[in-house]
Amino acid sequence: MQFSADSIFQTEPYLNAYRKYFGRGKSWHTIETEGGAQAHLMSRGRTARRLEWWSAGIHDVGGAKYFDEESAHELWRRIHELSCSHHASHLAQIEAGSPFIEWARRDGWQVQEAEMCPVLTLPATWDEYVRGLGKNMREQIKRYPKRLEKQFAVETHLAQTPDEVRIALDDLFRLHGKRWRARGQSGVLATPRRQKFHREVCEEFLARDWLRLWSLKVDGRAACVLLAYVYQGRYSFFIGGFEPELMRWSVGTCLFAKVLSGAIAEGATEFDFLRGEEDYKYRLGAQNRRYQTLTRFADSPRGRLLKRRIALESTLMHEIHRRFGAGKAKEAKIQAPAEETSTA
Repeated sequence: MQFSADSIFQTEPYLNAYRKYFGRGKSWHTIETEGGAQAHLMSRGRTARRLEWWSAGIHDVGGAKYFDEESAHELWRRIHELSCSHHASHLAQIEAGSPFIEWARRDGWQVQEAEMCPVLTLPATWDEYVRGLGKNMREQIKRYPKRLEKQFAVETHLAQTPDEVRIALDDLFRLHGKRWRARGQSGVLATPRRQKFHREVCEEFLARDWLRLWSLKVDGRAACVLLAYVYQGRYSFFIGGFEPELMRWSVGTCLFAKVLSGAIAEGATEFDFLRGEEDYKYRLGAQNRRYQTLTRFADSPRGRLLKRRIALESTLMHEIHRRFGAGKAKEAKIQAPAEETSTA
């Protein structure tokens, strides 16, 4: 049985920030067992109510915390019981090894493949990491930073004060938006509310030493910013932005070299690139981690309405990510909810 510890996206600062900025019209559920298992969920929708993971739509992975089979099973029983009071339940992006998968099948839930999350297992040293790369990437990760330094005055910096975080996030929002606007899209960081949410999360994580916000500047101007979190020895790369005009200088690869070497130096065990099968993640050595999504729909007009709506949302988001994700992406195999309905 695979047990699960809580992730950075299940911590109190993250959940509270989500509730503050995206909580309108939602209700909140924290389920706990005597064995220490815990799950955070939310309900949304005025008349057709759906149950989801708390902060679904912002973070890339779902799940719950449990340490033994008995508490995990009790936790699932209570999640399933809560789902019966909703017209739909959509628990996305659960690791495929979770015992919830089989228990959900037994309880009549649908199980679909979700988007893979490429994960890099970190070795003990930087030299060992570089040796494990493919030949081309091994040469590039050594050569590109040197090439950049010959052409520009290069500076890399880890934000370590509130002012440095503010400046780095300004650069991230600007660079990320510039690249997406060039593709005719606004990007996921465009709205003021999203930006305020990420600023608060970063401030809270900085105070707990969970934030890893790196910037690369060339000739004094920001060329690339990468936002990652670290929690219990696990890095989670959330998002990045780079200057499109400097693409030919591979500023992203140059900064990733710094970020990954820093993660190895502090003893992190893995670097999770989260959702999205972009080629650059695999060139940096990541391997797929399989995820699945659990859905349950009431056999009612509102249940069928939500089934169609969730299927359309899933298809739309997959298409946007496929077309506009960072770098060329592999073709992911994501299933929409199946046509059969289960009874509430």
